[in-house]
Amino acid sequence: MASNNESIEDEDGDASDWIEIFNSGSEPVSLDGYFLTDDSGALTKWKFPSIEISNSGFLLIFASEKDRRDPRAELHTNFKLSGKGEYLALVESDGNTIVAEFGSGDAPLPVQYEDISYGLMQGGGLVSTVLIGSQQEVKVLVPSNDSLGNDWTGIEFSDADWESARMGIGYDENSTYSNQFGNDGNLGNALNGVNNSVYIRATFEVNDPASVTELILKMKYDDGFVAYLNDTLIADANAPGGLTWDSEATSDHSDNEAVEFQDFNVTSFAYLLNEGKNVLAIHGLNGGITSSDMLIAAEFHGKKITDPSLGGPGYLAVPSPRGYNGDTFEGFVGDTQFSVDRGFFEQSFDLEISSSTEGAKIRYTLDGTDPSANRGSLYTGPIRVTRTTVVRAIAYLPGSRPTNIDTQTYLFPEDVVDQSRMRTSVTQSQTFGPQMINSLKSVPTVSIVTDDPSPFMNESSGNIRSESPVSVEMIFPDGTPGFQEDGGLKHFGGYYTNFRKKSFRIGFRSQYGATKLNYPMFDGFNYKHYPPTDRFDVMDLRSGSHDMQSRGAYMSNRFTDDSMLEMGNLAPHGRFVHVYLNGDYWGQYHLRERWNADMASSYFGGPKSDYDAVNLNDGFRNDEKVYDGNGVLWNEAKQLASGSNAWAFNENLIDYANLIDFMLLWVSGNSESEVRLLGSKAQGQPFRFQMKDADGFLRSPGHSVNTSGPLNLMSSSLINRNPDYAMLLADRIHMHFFNDGVLTPARNIARLQKRVDEARPGFIAESARWGNRFREYQSWLDYQQNLINSHFPNLTNTMIGRFRSAGM
Repeated sequence: MASNNESIEDEDGDASDWIEIFNSGSEPVSLDGYFLTDDSGALTKWKFPSIEISNSGFLLIFASEKDRRDPRAELHTNFKLSGKGEYLALVESDGNTIVAEFGSGDAPLPVQYEDISYGLMQGGGLVSTVLIGSQQEVKVLVPSNDSLGNDWTGIEFSDADWESARMGIGYDENSTYSNQFGNDGNLGNALNGVNNSVYIRATFEVNDPASVTELILKMKYDDGFVAYLNDTLIADANAPGGLTWDSEATSDHSDNEAVEFQDFNVTSFAYLLNEGKNVLAIHGLNGGITSSDMLIAAEFHGKKITDPSLGGPGYLAVPSPRGYNGDTFEGFVGDTQFSVDRGFFEQSFDLEISSSTEGAKIRYTLDGTDPSANRGSLYTGPIRVTRTTVVRAIAYLPGSRPTNIDTQTYLFPEDVVDQSRMRTSVTQSQTFGPQMINSLKSVPTVSIVTDDPSPFMNESSGNIRSESPVSVEMIFPDGTPGFQEDGGLKHFGGYYTNFRKKSFRIGFRSQYGATKLNYPMFDGFNYKHYPPTDRFDVMDLRSGSHDMQSRGAYMSNRFTDDSMLEMGNLAPHGRFVHVYLNGDYWGQYHLRERWNADMASSYFGGPKSDYDAVNLNDGFRNDEKVYDGNGVLWNEAKQLASGSNAWAFNENLIDYANLIDFMLLWVSGNSESEVRLLGSKAQGQPFRFQMKDADGFLRSPGHSVNTSGPLNLMSSSLINRNPDYAMLLADRIHMHFFNDGVLTPARNIARLQKRVDEARPGFIAESARWGNRFREYQSWLDYQQNLINSHFPNLTNTMIGRFRSAGM
């Protein structure tokens, strides 16, 4: 492995390159005095210590330049491997006799690729095996504290006093999962209302673990899980960034989806398997303590090689340290190239698709489905593109690794205007019809393409909480270069509504492609205090929700985010975009960052694992959720906030200037009392606040300025006990509400007007797609004019009067 990134880490936690030696003989072999080298002119470059490889055994050596030779510990060479291709040899103790080699001076190793290993084929006699089946006996615990830490996930942990059951664990107040539970698996009131988490341990035996070349974890889950193999995390879904004994899932997994197995390919962790006893440990997660049901069920399937005889060299798609190599392939098919790039078009054109690999075949689809070697049309010549079309293509060649799926969206606005979901009362009106094409080209476009869009296109269905693989493109009408990346799509929000137009969240992870989207998404927008990042693990597309469906403002969340940013605080950056689903126009959306640990890491530094991200609701549910991090810092801040001198003890944990700004803005509108927070002890970043749900903000102020605020931090008694706090509050009011401050009439109006000007042209297309009495163009524009002409000119003085009456 000459370009290791994720396959395996050394004892220092580094992703060092590695070399593996296999003893194919029937007797142990001593390597004492043997050599490894990457230089054909220096065969004695790195010398082995006194060490032995058992028959049919493996020895792993890290090519790290760390030069470690202790036979009782990890071995490290004094050289690294080059990803550009080079020489590698095992040399006998005489320093001259070559036992095995890859490459030569004239024909070096071929170019190596990240997390793709290279070696000899060992793929004979492949058979399927079930390591854990549906009736597996398991041990179960509903934890009552965090005393076990992560010890319970290891092999040596004693679970003798845990409850015994058969696989299929949870509870159900109804009968949805009655046939999913194993014997004694329905825990009833031992779990229901007691904890969001349950621990499950399944012990299984493996003979000859080196022969296992494929591992598939099959999971049924309501609502999330984290799975460990012999103490190492191998898979998760809907899990928070930091687990505790009472963690809950970060999202729901619907009952219909929960009873269907979802496969997780964990082959890259096959090296963790031991000869004999192994443990699959599962931390089951429910979506809430009041949930009516929960289900966790797992199966563990594998494939084993029964004939490990060696074949020829080649690339290996799945690295297998300490295990048989499996099948090899000769190389990589050159990526598909399109003669015309994604964009907007008025005239038909011929599209050519090619690959640089001689003899490669290309298949393509025009309906958004995933092409493969057995699916789609065989490319034989140029494709005539005459209307809005999504083209997806793959190139393949027997013996080589096929390309990924490339996606190109070609938009013909004249064709979009006539799509069946568009309202002819708008598209054919004398006023708006002539403006439709310009409306569709007024803001950037985000094109989402997925193999099966029907669940997302069903406007009457509930929100989809599990991800589907998608391609996402950003297309600019003026030809500005955008991007294409693969990710996972699901809905977010809407837990208490079922609006036809739903919000989307796209996550970027290695299972889909890149682990982050690298693109200057918000270039062109002037942010003085916090210029936007260009690295994202999530992008949110907000539909407007209540703010559009039942109020008609559409601008509240963008306005509050912009306000916090102008006040000198971190908040999600954003812009308006048009969205398409598999070529169908889906409306104008608010694209913005997600307030999470990754966002905090981007702006304040350090790994995202250092940050706590919290949802807090002081309203009707009075609940909270730590959705990133372990919650330790948050619990410390809560405890200090409840003490007698919260100001003095909490200054390092709460950014009070930020809290005051948040509250000054919040009481100036009419939003629900939902808040998000970010903080990190390791990075010295106190908790900062953001409005989670500002849908109702752009209405008359609906909250008392004496509102206690999150954790009662703004209560009047706190102010009275802390004159420094009272002075800070007065300073922030003066800063923002006087002397051209951010919350003065002119600044409020200018901030809103800027976004109205951005969204207004595109709102004609939005009203054609989703119009109702609140989504008609004129009603929306009238709402904005009322804010500009009546609401904001009076709001500042109204708030100043309220602050004065409260003694602030």
